[in-house]
Amino acid sequence: MIINKFTIQDFKSIESAELDLGSVNVFIGANGSGKSNLLEAIGVLAAAAFGRVDSESLIRRGCRPSGYFRPLFRESRSDGLTVLNAEAKTTGYQITLSSPESGRSSGWEFKREVWRIGTKKLVDRTSTNGNKGDPQSGLAALRLAETPPKTAQAQFLKTLAAYSIYSPDTPMLRGWMADPQVREPVGLSGGRLAEAVDELVKSKEGGSKLAEELRDTVEWFAGFLAGKIVKDDDPATATHGLAFLDRFFRTDKNHHYFLSANDVNEGVLYELFLGVLCLHPDAPALFAVDNGDHGLNPLLARHLIQAMCGWLLNSKRPRQVLMTTHNPLVLDGLPLQDNRVRLFTVDRDNRGTTNVRRFVITEKHQEMAAKGWTLSRMWVNKLIGGVPNV
Repeated sequence: MIINKFTIQDFKSIESAELDLGSVNVFIGANGSGKSNLLEAIGVLAAAAFGRVDSESLIRRGCRPSGYFRPLFRESRSDGLTVLNAEAKTTGYQITLSSPESGRSSGWEFKREVWRIGTKKLVDRTSTNGNKGDPQSGLAALRLAETPPKTAQAQFLKTLAAYSIYSPDTPMLRGWMADPQVREPVGLSGGRLAEAVDELVKSKEGGSKLAEELRDTVEWFAGFLAGKIVKDDDPATATHGLAFLDRFFRTDKNHHYFLSANDVNEGVLYELFLGVLCLHPDAPALFAVDNGDHGLNPLLARHLIQAMCGWLLNSKRPRQVLMTTHNPLVLDGLPLQDNRVRLFTVDRDNRGTTNVRRFVITEKHQEMAAKGWTLSRMWVNKLIGGVPNV
């Protein structure tokens, strides 16, 4: 289930935005331009589809704790409402919400909620349906329990409600710290990575695809193992772990020396993390990755985004990702000739509001490409937008 269109009105730095989405969506822009706000706006809609919007439900979806949600520009109304809408091919979900006052963690109030299939409205209610309902509880989530699970409208709402924002963190990828937001197959910050890789290896193709990508991008990589590690032959001590084989290491007779997750560079762990999200059979159908490439060498990031596009676009199960980046070479790895892959530039205007624009290749860009200009070079030279004015 692919979301074709997402619209935002009055959320944080965004007064109005309309996104025509593909399967792979990459957002570029300066720090503070509002890229993460776009991802979090979908997080608010996902929480609403699940039935409640409050601090707990938003943090659970990877949204940052925030003291404000309404635009605070000089001309903005302090009592403004947030309107969010997502549409797929035949179905859609729209909400109008009133966020709590700054500093309060109480739930958001539903002022309007519409869930539809085609022209038929499955849910269409105002805040309390004549003061008979709870304004902080979503009605669509309740109606979902009565809806056959294989219908388009049920699949759409469940896909939307399962959306989360992933942001990998090295200590959690290494297993040093517990992930505060545990998920299957992998936590929002990278927790449970070893278990997820083990499951992927046991799947039909996912493990081999991920190993092939690592061999293509990591010079020393010769293979990896994922499974349970037992200390002193005591089954009670069994924990999941990762082990990596360095092709430059010596071998003593039949013994191989392996590197643990503590020994390898973080780039390898980031590759595993993103590979799990793209290849694992239990990975979400709709997800976001915020700055998922910040642990990667630029050339590695370019190669990995090429692989990610191939994995996602060729998946038997439709999958959709929204990803923010500051790495110019990510752009050079995007097959923008495929309409399912889309690049968006994010800027702040002279009023401070966030503007989002889909990048479309023009004749001028094609002429520059013929002269050897890469998309990354165009970006850093301020020819496509989404760069800081420094």
